[in-house]
Amino acid sequence: MNVNYLCPHCRGAINALENIILAARKKRKNTGLVLLHEDLGNYKSSFSATLVVEPGDIVDFFCPLCHKSLNTRRGIHFAYYIRIDESGNESKIVISRMYGEKATFKIEDGKAVESYGECARKYIDPEWFIKE
Repeated sequence: MNVNYLCPHCRGAINALENIILAARKKRKNTGLVLLHEDLGNYKSSFSATLVVEPGDIVDFFCPLCHKSLNTRRGIHFAYYIRIDESGNESKIVISRMYGEKATFKIEDGKAVESYGECARKYIDPEWFIKE
């Protein structure tokens, strides 16, 4: 699959070898890298040894290239990045920043077109983050 994931700020590629690579911070000195599987709905993840997270922890995500925050302005615990599929179609991917919460949304043309993860259902009106 030839899918690219980009930082919404610098438009730099943030994926390699089927992983999305993000810089992360839980607390002031608890920082490191997070690798998320690039297949939507696959919640396999890995962390660098310096980043210790437990279920329920909220993690701040940053672009590993330009270091700008990927956290959404709306909603307390979501982050986002850009996905470009094999056909060149661009969508916004919104993920939960709460470790263990499986909730992902794919946004196209200002509308949530797909959702993934059993926790996505708890967001009855997931369209609140479209209006950034």
